Parts: sequence; C-alpha cells; structure tokens
Amino acid sequence: MKKPLIIPFFIPHAGCPFTCVFCNQWKISGQEESIKPEEIDRYVEAYLQKSSSWSERYCEIAFYGGSFTALPLDVQIGFLEAAAEQKKKGRIKGIRLSTRPDFIDRQILDRLMSYGVTTVELGVQSLVDEVLTKSCRGHSVADTDRALKLLRDYPFQVGYQLMLGLPGDSFVFARLTAERTVAAQPDVVRIYPTLVLKGTELARWYDEGKYTPWSLQNAVEMAAYWLGVFSLYQIPVIRLGLHASENLSLEKDLVAGPYHPAFGELVESRLMLEQIKQGLAKLGIKAGIGEELTLSFSPRDYSKVVGQKRSNLLFLQEKYHFREIKLNPEQDIAENDLEISTTLQTLRMKRQDFLENYRIK
Repeated sequence: MKKPLIIPFFIPHAGCPFTCVFCNQWKISGQEESIKPEEIDRYVEAYLQKSSSWSERYCEIAFYGGSFTALPLDVQIGFLEAAAEQKKKGRIKGIRLSTRPDFIDRQILDRLMSYGVTTVELGVQSLVDEVLTKSCRGHSVADTDRALKLLRDYPFQVGYQLMLGLPGDSFVFARLTAERTVAAQPDVVRIYPTLVLKGTELARWYDEGKYTPWSLQNAVEMAAYWLGVFSLYQIPVIRLGLHASENLSLEKDLVAGPYHPAFGELVESRLMLEQIKQGLAKLGIKAGIGEELTLSFSPRDYSKVVGQKRSNLLFLQEKYHFREIKLNPEQDIAENDLEISTTLQTLRMKRQDFLENYRIK
C-alpha cells in the first residue's frame, strides 16, 4: 500500500487565544505568511501535479500550525468550504486539522462533520496539569478528556500531539503522560521535543536561567520509551520531531534544545539498541567476553541497527568488547525483528516480544 499523500497548509498561530511559553509557529513552520482559502484550489492542483501517483493514493488536506476551531467562524468556513470543494472534485479523500482541546464542543464538531473533516488532532502536549500550568498552556487534562469523549461520539480519527521536556516536565511526568495516552487510546500520536525558539517566553526564561531544556540524549531516550509503549498498545506514532527547516538552526531561530534534523531516526535506532541489549541479556552475554557477534535483520532496518554515525555499533563494542560485529541483512527476517548470534548460540527476537517490556504495570 502506498503512503498517504498529505497536502499541508500552515496557518501559524491562527485562532489561538493563548501564547504558550514555547510557541512561535512562524519559526516552526518556516513560513512568514499563511495560506488564504482562495489559494487552496490552485495550490492543491500544483501539488498533485508533482505526484504522478496521487490518484492511486489516499490524499488529504491538512491544516497545521494554529488552533483551527478557535479561528473566527467566517475564516473557518472559508477554509472548510475550500477543502470540501477539493473532495467534491475527487482530488482528496480526507481533511485533517489541529486544534486545542478546550475549543471542542458539539456545535463545532457538527460543523466539521458537515464539511467532511476526517481527522482532528488535539494539541495535548502533556497529560500532567502541573506541566500544562507551568507552560501557560491555558487548558487542563480534564479539557483533553472532555474533548476526547465528545470526539468519540463522531467518526473522526483522533490524534494526540505530545511534547517532551516542557517546563516542569520530568521522566516521571513523561511516563505518566504515556500511561494516560494509552488509557485514552487516540488513533495516532505525534511526538515533539521542546525547543527554545527566538521570540518566545521560553527563550526569555532560558536567558534568565529559569528553564533548562532537555539534552538531546534525554529527549531521544524518553521518545524511544514513548515509541515502545505506543507501539505495544498499537497506537501509531506518525511523527517524531519537527520537520527540518532552514529556520531551525542555532544560526537562525533556534536558541537551545534537543533539535536534530533526523530526530526520528535517532529515536528508532535507540529503540533498536534497547532490543539488541535485551537479546544479549537473554543470551547471558556480559561485558568483556571477546566473542564474535552477528546481527541479522531486515535490510530495511540497516540504519536502525547501525545507528547514526554507527553509534549503536560503537556502543556495543565499547560495552561488550566483541572481537567483531558482523551485520547480516536478510530478506526473510520481518521488519524490526532480529536474530542475534554468537559463536555458540543464536536468539530469534520478535519486536512484539521485546515490546512487552513497555507494558504499563
């Protein structure tokens, strides 16, 4: 099955009545101007012309960046009518939008349904009230719970957008957010590390020593934990980290924080490293053995196994002192499964079995 084709429209900060301490949507999106409803038809046509296979794929329009349902009603309707017209023309099949949990009610959802909206993503960020309060988010965990309950009365796909490392966040709170997300069972999740961007309250706090961003190592570690938990409970993670943009660099708009253009790859390879480590533990292998190690895996998992800049292999070599580490891509091994072999023993390790470590107690 071919990947869905998403046609993104950014409406940075539009409609949002709050300025969260971390937020600067203009910098995040890399756009200085937002789209206008009358431009959508021309934009969609041009976008689809770049994809020769669009007619064979699930295509959808996505409104990102702002709190869509907090926009003035006439502006909402302008965008919704333009998107609905694209469905009528057969160009797209779905309409996706993001909004705040506290701007959801039945009247709003009835309106979204009438225009053919298919997915509503909630800017949940955290499921711990202390973190939401310190981030000046302006809504509570109860608001998210109420919004989800309303959304489940409609056939929308529901997404949660979550952030790591907000003011007041910790590994304990991040694990609690994961636990509460599993209990809520959204259809999809996006995971973003908190970055300090120019022009935000968080940047001022950072300059004044009132906020310390998470290190890249800590952000990757917790994002990998979240990925493991959500994978076990079959909640698809459809995004790990912000899209790389020219603005997101230390020379431009990024002040500090765990930004990496390949954040998702770092997280995927970290989870794979944990899987390898567990396999070695099951084989009873400890540091200093001086054996030869062979890792067999799906060819599609090569970069996950090796790690960026060979970081996984370097870690394994330093910790276990293997005489040699051999890589053996095999077509008959399923994606994310592993076969771990030493001179005397072999272990076949399915990803699903490994994920049992992430079951919430």
